[in-house]
Amino acid sequence: MFKYPAVVLCLGFITWLIVRDCKRRPFVSNAVWIPTFLLLVIGSRSLSDWLGMGGPLIGGNGGERNPLDQAFFFAILGFSFFISLSRGVKWGRLFASNIPLMVLYLFFALSVLWSGDPVGSTKRLFKDFGMLFVISVMLSEKNPLDAVRGVYVRCACVLFPLSVLLIKYFPTMARDYSMEGEPLYSGVTTQKNSLGEIVLVFTLFLLWDFLETRPAKFRLSRIPWDRVALLVMGVWLLRMSKSQTASLCLAFGSVLILRSGWLASRKISRLVLIGALSLPYLLFFAQKFSSFIAPMVEALGRNMTFTGRTDIWAHITAKTVDPIVGAGYWNFWGGWGGRVIADAMNTSVPNAHCGYVDMYLDGGIIGLSLLFIMLIAYGRRLMWNLPVNLYQRVRFAMFIVMIIYNLSESMYFRLTPIWFTTLLVMVDFPFRKSQVKKAAAPVAPEIANLPGIA
Repeated sequence: MFKYPAVVLCLGFITWLIVRDCKRRPFVSNAVWIPTFLLLVIGSRSLSDWLGMGGPLIGGNGGERNPLDQAFFFAILGFSFFISLSRGVKWGRLFASNIPLMVLYLFFALSVLWSGDPVGSTKRLFKDFGMLFVISVMLSEKNPLDAVRGVYVRCACVLFPLSVLLIKYFPTMARDYSMEGEPLYSGVTTQKNSLGEIVLVFTLFLLWDFLETRPAKFRLSRIPWDRVALLVMGVWLLRMSKSQTASLCLAFGSVLILRSGWLASRKISRLVLIGALSLPYLLFFAQKFSSFIAPMVEALGRNMTFTGRTDIWAHITAKTVDPIVGAGYWNFWGGWGGRVIADAMNTSVPNAHCGYVDMYLDGGIIGLSLLFIMLIAYGRRLMWNLPVNLYQRVRFAMFIVMIIYNLSESMYFRLTPIWFTTLLVMVDFPFRKSQVKKAAAPVAPEIANLPGIA
């Protein structure tokens, strides 16, 4: 009875939110709608799913469901490349400033040679690497930070209200049930963990935007109530998703953003980075140190089997994957090794549910070592100027959240909102001083202080 009026009200509310945001950011160009559309799709469902044209995934390697989805991604990447090229982005300097990331991409490009599905691995790698083109559209704006916040806020303006609408009035689209009969809420996504992921990412950026736009002196009339409403929706959706990992990461990420003074010092940040990077090692030795690790695991909403994840890991041996170079980029679960594990467990296994295990499956010990070298290198860079730079604190917080989140989900080099955002905060972009000086829009002071300015 109330379904269709609710749809009209929801769409009207979304329109009002986006119009307000566009007025708030007059110097952000229309080009930022390209990364916005991409993030809306990878943060919810594929275009073919929304149009009722989706089919089953191809194997366990994240294959495209429909030619429409392939066309969408290649159009996004193509437009992003030409826009960034027309803006004079220095690709050589961009690659030279991000050697740890480029080395990993190069290794994955080489891994196509021993992949069981070289064409599929190449397509997936091209899409992932192409995210740098999309990111360049945002960072080459006259006011890059305002553009970044605009993209994430507008995505929240669409996905949060729509998730609430679907959960309340379209249960067949937004709900599923566990084997015990417990309802699992997914909103605009396809599963509850994905709902937790988008709430985690967009809420952190909403918090950043709220801190940037709040009035210097408290005035009830000047509080950005639209942002407050979205934050409240995010908290409600996170509670509905029952994603313990996302809840813990959101709390920790918010603390890292809000901290100041000595809590934002390099010494504290170094301890945070060392602690985060130590967690994957503790995970692999969980059984030997169960009494010490169990409380942290339970805080993530898991038991010492990581909700059955260790059963998957136990089947990964030298017989199922090459321990040195792996099975090739994003190839294992749709290949012979993945089928062996699925047959042994008598169930479909789409991934290892751990970013570090899947990195080992993709690239073996070499790939895993390159990953940790990359994390250490970028972690040290992101600790620069944290006490006085809110943008740097957001970057560092998102980076740490990614490290922790991958303990129970596979996100490294996967086309998801959290990995796209990690690329965004990691990349040292060659901002141009001439652009900063000549920009008609006011440029955030954080940009002028970044080491990436040419």
